[in-house]
Amino acid sequence: MYRAIGFLCILAGCAGWGHSLAGQERERVRHLRALSRMLSRMRSEISYGKHTMPEICLLLAESSDGCYSICFGSIYGRTAGEGSADFPKVWEEEMEKCLEPLPLREDERRTMMELAKSLCFREEIGQAGRVGQAEEFLEGRYRQAEETFENRSKMIHSVSILTGLLLAILLL
Repeated sequence: MYRAIGFLCILAGCAGWGHSLAGQERERVRHLRALSRMLSRMRSEISYGKHTMPEICLLLAESSDGCYSICFGSIYGRTAGEGSADFPKVWEEEMEKCLEPLPLREDERRTMMELAKSLCFREEIGQAGRVGQAEEFLEGRYRQAEETFENRSKMIHSVSILTGLLLAILLL
């Protein structure tokens, strides 16, 4: 009786672990899509709206959801007006706080955090071009992650259940 309960507990724990990992992959796809859309909006606001980066952060704070809204609102608050802080430094600090708990890869985080450092161009064409490069990178990652999500999710679930079976056999 106890062995059966132990077997079920091990199997359920490993299946739950696999479900959690598959959920992290789903969240990664969702965040990559959101970041790509935000960069697209930034690029269009730079090119066509002729807005400054703090103004764009205010627009994104009003139209984004969750942690991004808070992040862009904080960037705007710290960089707009008199006595404002250095924009690239504030951008990096706030993006690091925002992106740290998200299930993104290191190069995806770095692309967003270092974006403001590369916006040193005075003309909007150069700025929009750099934002466009970051957008293309994240868009490519998003498309790749979305295409492989179903297969990765099935593989993660299968491996976690097989791991649970192996552990249950070895331990019981």
